[in-house]
Amino acid sequence: MQNGSLLRRASVLGLVSTFLVVACGGELGGFGGATGAALGDFACPELRGGAMNGNFEADARANGTIRAFVTAASDLEAAAARAEAQVGGACERMARDLGIPPEQTTPAQGQSRVAAVCNAVSVRMEAIMRTGASASLHAQATPPQCHASADIEASCRGQCNVSVDPGYVRAHCAPGHLYGRCEGTCSGQCNGTCNGDCQGQCLAHGQAGAPGANAAGHCAGQCNGTCRGSCNADCHGGCNVEIKEPKCDIAVQAPSASGHCEGSCKAHADLTAQCTPPVVQVQVAIETGEMGRLAATLRANLPALIEAEVAYGERIAGDIQILVRAGAELPRAMGHLAAHADACVAAAANAVLNAQASIHVSVQASASISGRAGAHI
Repeated sequence: MQNGSLLRRASVLGLVSTFLVVACGGELGGFGGATGAALGDFACPELRGGAMNGNFEADARANGTIRAFVTAASDLEAAAARAEAQVGGACERMARDLGIPPEQTTPAQGQSRVAAVCNAVSVRMEAIMRTGASASLHAQATPPQCHASADIEASCRGQCNVSVDPGYVRAHCAPGHLYGRCEGTCSGQCNGTCNGDCQGQCLAHGQAGAPGANAAGHCAGQCNGTCRGSCNADCHGGCNVEIKEPKCDIAVQAPSASGHCEGSCKAHADLTAQCTPPVVQVQVAIETGEMGRLAATLRANLPALIEAEVAYGERIAGDIQILVRAGAELPRAMGHLAAHADACVAAAANAVLNAQASIHVSVQASASISGRAGAHI
């Protein structure tokens, strides 16, 4: 567990440094850099792909939960990179079309490149539209329609509902709470037929009040008390051999994370949804001068901004919050994890937070321009 804690601590430090990269504009050469990729590659290669077939934990349900969360975190990271590239690229093209000097698109301290260039475009749009008030401009947009695959979600959810591995139950059930079928000698409460001594009342099955003791005085029925003999059903207490079909009378930690598993599966489906292109119409009274250039660049680039605003905005806001909560709660909900599983949960949680910050910037930058053009979604 110490190795896992050290990896988690390294991941947290990586989150701080990676967030600073995001805030300062990601990769210097362009938009759409993979935020936190170096950290994820080191701690959890599955973040780059293949998580749904990864082996993180011996228990099938715990493994399915981690698979779903890491997969959804990877999807969100990729979505953030696409949104950044799409919005940043559209704003760069608009800036060139409108003749905005490069120094006006240079990020200020703590500002991302996407925010800087899109803000410069928004300011320039306002100036053009103010001076050309008589030549009104108005944009109408039919937003894209996004459809998530029910098959993708169902396939993922199938891993959330598998039975808990018996070995995992034995290893994670608190002392004194493990029970199951005892084929040896049970020294506790027997939920079935107790063949042996019954410290309590021994009753014949199906016959209320009828004694269940055999001729030798031993119990051969339902023991309302402590059975000291073989038990053909669940034995609560001690068993002198390994119990069969083990269960735990308090919650075993792995199944308590099943809600996060299903939430991650929904996010996985939503983040891989297919979206139709938006339809944008830009109307302007005078198609000359700066107003003409503005109308032309909006017709060319506003569809990309509208698509990003819808596909990565409110549509997936709930999914992002689900993944943020999962990243914060899974380590506690799942208890002790293998070192690699622990590192992957931490790295995926960091990727979610970085992607959330990046998507927020991209969506806000897109909304500032579409709103300025009157194309309210």
